[in-house]
Amino acid sequence: MLFGLLMGCASDTDSEEVSEGAIEEGGELNVAYGVQPPSLDPHSVTDVSTRDISQHMFEPLVTLNSSLEVEPMLAESYEVNEDEETVTFYLREGIQFHNGDEMTSTDVIASMERWHEYSSQAQEYLDGTEYEALDDYTVVAHLEEYTTIDMFVFADMTQFAAIMPEEVITNAGTNLVDELIGTGPFQLEEWRQDQFIHFKKFEDYQSREEPADGLAGAKEPKVDDIYFHHVGDASTRVSGIQSGEYDIATAIPQDNAEMLEGNPDLHNELISSSYPALIFNKAEGIFTEQAARQAVNAAVDTEDMLLAAYGSEEFYINDHSLVQEEQEGWYSEAGRDVHATFDLELAEELLEESGYDGEEIVILASREVPDEYNMTIVLQQQLEAIGMNVNLQVSDRATVLDVRDDQEVWDITFSPFAFRPMPVQYLYLNSGYHGWTDSEELSQLTDDILYAGTPEDAHAYADEFHEVFWDYLPVLKPGNKIDIVSMRDGIEGYQHITGPILWNVSVND
Repeated sequence: MLFGLLMGCASDTDSEEVSEGAIEEGGELNVAYGVQPPSLDPHSVTDVSTRDISQHMFEPLVTLNSSLEVEPMLAESYEVNEDEETVTFYLREGIQFHNGDEMTSTDVIASMERWHEYSSQAQEYLDGTEYEALDDYTVVAHLEEYTTIDMFVFADMTQFAAIMPEEVITNAGTNLVDELIGTGPFQLEEWRQDQFIHFKKFEDYQSREEPADGLAGAKEPKVDDIYFHHVGDASTRVSGIQSGEYDIATAIPQDNAEMLEGNPDLHNELISSSYPALIFNKAEGIFTEQAARQAVNAAVDTEDMLLAAYGSEEFYINDHSLVQEEQEGWYSEAGRDVHATFDLELAEELLEESGYDGEEIVILASREVPDEYNMTIVLQQQLEAIGMNVNLQVSDRATVLDVRDDQEVWDITFSPFAFRPMPVQYLYLNSGYHGWTDSEELSQLTDDILYAGTPEDAHAYADEFHEVFWDYLPVLKPGNKIDIVSMRDGIEGYQHITGPILWNVSVND
């Protein structure tokens, strides 16, 4: 079997036959998506499904290009003054919300302040930031101190800083936003629970003029309607893309990849942009003990876990690093030996050292995310092999997301994480994120990186950061996931960076 692996953080798909002819506009784009988001409020929800879908109707001030560099979006430009510790955002004028109102600094400040209330990264790295409107189109962020990570946090797409009308923010109060009004190229038409989310083209959308590049640059919606169909069953996604019911199908099972690639009307994209992580509850229970976390690492055969999740080594990379190999400066060999330990005798010794006495170990899982669920089954067997009393609790994804915020009721859960520009950006490193990391060494290294002066200076800490990470083990990373997206050959303009980008996609029959 031979597929092209799209390494790095972005992909761009063009059908050769289509690109030689005229691009058709209009029509529907039907996407089979495996998970129904718990909400489309990107400020308050960290789930990747919320990000993947809501980014088509909401936009931030700044965003990331395909090289994970910061570029302006709703800001025409921005200016960093390190001496005064300010970031000035010069807003694009004439930008309309989906309700017809013009975006001004009032809306931006209301949105940014609400984002701060929910975003773990904003609270961790931009704490104390105050926003000032110099006029209707100029906003100044007054930082407590400027660091190397600040602009990456403003541009981050997990719990991203979506700009909404001030009225929407006010009406929501402390609740989830239910008036889903943004500035993006598509606007919400209908959300039929358990069936689909329907976006329609925003006719008054104003695109940037720069070439499309990852999440940055031009957004030129070429279809009239996008339907994200909630198709939790993988076999239904596969049969639907074969029959033509869907134009794009995400999260294709690995054992179906060769069959779909053999269909002359379809092609697959293999995309390496994220990794699964086994998250330890470090606030309550046995995994407050570092030795217990190290025991799990020694008990786990990552190769078995990855094979159970992805079926073939073609669909994963058994790698320990917190960034991809292409991310020069941050990729490190440090920690590889710890990642590859797999020593049951050592695991039992570490478990005894931790003081474990047969307590029930609650693992949260959902069948809606098959790769994570399959890894959980292997994990259960591996932990039972060293004498742990495992209670695997299986529920729907929304329940897992809700329950994992309660420190009292679980010990281990899985979650996917998109690769970040800097390794200090992962949410599980924040003390307020579920898992509740509390490491003085990691905190000190994070500060060293933040105050290094330049990104090049910060790279000097890459090895030490990985060494401390694999000693403390806030999470256990088995390896890198390779996602399979199948699509009709008439699909042109598809990109992928931490999730599907559909605003420049056309459907050509």
